[in-house]
Amino acid sequence: MFGPIMRFKVGDLFIEMAPIKREDMPSFIESGGMQKFEVTKYLGRAIAPVLEDEYEWFDKCRGDATTVCWGIHVVSDEKRKLIGNTSLNGINREVMPYATSGCLIFDQNYWGKGIAKHCHRARTWYGFTQLGLVQIRSAAYDLNIGSQKALESVGYVPVFHERNFGFVDGRYIGMTSYNVINPLKDQWRMWWHGDPIPPEYDSALKKAKSALRWAEENISFG
Repeated sequence: MFGPIMRFKVGDLFIEMAPIKREDMPSFIESGGMQKFEVTKYLGRAIAPVLEDEYEWFDKCRGDATTVCWGIHVVSDEKRKLIGNTSLNGINREVMPYATSGCLIFDQNYWGKGIAKHCHRARTWYGFTQLGLVQIRSAAYDLNIGSQKALESVGYVPVFHERNFGFVDGRYIGMTSYNVINPLKDQWRMWWHGDPIPPEYDSALKKAKSALRWAEENISFG
């Protein structure tokens, strides 16, 4: 399933997180995109998708009630350019509602501009304030420093590390799993239910609250 339109600015760029259309699928592989090794090397995949694979992914995503997905678009002069996607996957509402997040920018021209960080903020806000999630999980390979920093900037905390999880550039690399806890009072209290709060989560709480404030102040809806 797809999430509602959310618009915000990143520097001089106007970004729109919005549902993806089936006719958008060629964008994922045009000019290389998802077929470029540098784009997919830290995604845990050793093969390049073709257009038929992207159509199959779209159909699966559209019909999956446990997923909320957005396309990441750059908007200029009322034209929209799809550059990636972000999602909440495996939404589980039993006991403590949680999901696993992901974010991908396949157009390398837009790397290093802070777009992923702001998409994390918007997606986290939606998951916590609209879906009622208590926890969001994610993971990043050791060498994927950009993804690690983007996650940590919105309050994700390293939970555990798995050695030799992947094989990239002729060597084994590990993967760190993260989680971020809903900073809203009721959900935060529900998660800890009186247990001592580890010091790293005190800092994470401030970052998560800041991310939600940013979203409330900067996101407009289509």
